[in-house]
Amino acid sequence: MDSIITNSKTLLDKMCYGCKYTYKELLKICNFTESQLCFAILYLLKNGIISQYRETNVVYELVPVNN
Repeated sequence: MDSIITNSKTLLDKMCYGCKYTYKELLKICNFTESQLCFAILYLLKNGIISQYRETNVVYELVPVNN
């Protein structure tokens, strides 16, 4: 579980607000294995930190923080 949290933090550090990323783009910028990326994405989706939706491809985006 610790590696999933660590990888999730790495993924968050690589993503910028307002930018959309495909799965392949995230694989490239994070340099994760597919399993590592899948678990990191699932963790962040479950906690409401990123969103996933379909445009031409499935895209991932940071959820804005409401203050």
